[in-house]
Amino acid sequence: MSTATETNGHASRPGGPARELDQLDHLIAVLRSGGGNDPGLSGQVGLVSAQWRRPPRIQVTGRAHSGRSTVLHALALMSAVETGPVDEPGVPDPVLDADIVVYVLAGAPLPADRRILATLPPERTLVVLNKADAVGARWGDAVAAAEQYSRELGILTLPVVASVAVRTRSGALTDVDMATLNRLAATADPALTLSPDLFTSPSAGPDVTDREQLLERWDLYGVSSALIALRADPELTPHALLQILHAVSGVDALHRLLHRRYEQVSALRGGVLLDELARLAGAALPGEGGRARDVIEDYLFGDDALWLGLCAGLACPDVAHLAAGYPSPAPVDADDALARAARWRAVVSSDMPPAARRAALRVHNGYIRLWERMSSAGL
Repeated sequence: MSTATETNGHASRPGGPARELDQLDHLIAVLRSGGGNDPGLSGQVGLVSAQWRRPPRIQVTGRAHSGRSTVLHALALMSAVETGPVDEPGVPDPVLDADIVVYVLAGAPLPADRRILATLPPERTLVVLNKADAVGARWGDAVAAAEQYSRELGILTLPVVASVAVRTRSGALTDVDMATLNRLAATADPALTLSPDLFTSPSAGPDVTDREQLLERWDLYGVSSALIALRADPELTPHALLQILHAVSGVDALHRLLHRRYEQVSALRGGVLLDELARLAGAALPGEGGRARDVIEDYLFGDDALWLGLCAGLACPDVAHLAAGYPSPAPVDADDALARAARWRAVVSSDMPPAARRAALRVHNGYIRLWERMSSAGL
C-alpha cells in the first residue's frame, strides 16, 4: 500500500506538492502573532488543524479465532490496532469508533456478527472473509461466498488467506523449500495436498521432516498453490514464486480497497476542517484591530482550501457515485476542469438533498478555481 496511507492521507493539489499544511501553519502563526483580537481563537484553530492532521484510525476486529492478529500483521499498517474479540461471553463488546473498521470473519457471519455490523457505517467498514482457503473446494467458491455476504450485510466483503499473506511479507523461500517443492511438483500425487495429514503422511515418502517444515512455514494453501505454479512452470525462481503466493493470498485487493477508504475518510475530514474554520470565523470577535475573521476567510477562499473542499465533495457518499468515472480528482487540463465544473453546476441545480447539493457546490467551486489557474483566467 502507498506510504501516503501511513502519513496523512491527504491528496496533493494539482500543479505541485501539497501546501495545505503550510497554509494552515501560516494561518495559525498570523492569529498567534496578533492577527485577531480573540486570544483563544488561534488555539481553537490549532486544535481543529491538529485533528485534521491526525492519521485516520483503523481497528481490526471480529470474533475470537477469526484471525484478527494475522490480518493485522498481513496489512502491516502503523495506524491499525487490534481490538478485543466481539461477542465474548462475560466481556463487553469493544467500542468500534475508529475512522475505518476492518471486521474479520472466519466463515459465514453469525447472528452476533450481523448485529454488530448493522451498527457500523458501511462506507467506513470492510469485511474480510479470512481463511478463504477453507471455503469450498476452490478460490471461486470463496469469491462467491464473499459476494453473497456483501449483499446480505450491505458491506463489501473480500476473501483473504491472511496466513499466507503474512508469510510472504516476513519470509522467503529458502533453498530447502524450493528443493522440496520442486521434488513434490515433479513426483507427488496432487491429492497429497488435500489435507495436512495426507501431506505429512510417512506413506508419501521418506522426506517427512522436509514436508512438515514446509507445511509449518507456508501453510497447506501456500504449499498447494506453490506446487500448482511449479507444475505449470518448473523454472520459476524463488522470488517469482513468492510473488505468486502473495497474489493468491488475496491481500492486494484488500489493500487497494482499504487505501480507497482511507483516502475517502481523509477527504471527508478535510471538509470537517473547512466547516470548523468557517464556524470559528463566524464566531470571531468583531471590532477594530481584529482581523481574525478576515484571516480565516482568506484561507477558506484560497486555492488549497478550495481543493480540500473539492476532495471532500467528491468523497461525500451522497454524490460519490457521480464521480465514479474520474481516474483522479484532478482534471487533465483546463478544458477538463471546465467540463467538470459545468457538470457539477448542473448537479447543484438539480433536486437533491441539502447535504448532496452542498457537496456538489464544493466540487463545482473547486473545479472553477482549477480552471482559472490552468487557463490563466484567474490571473
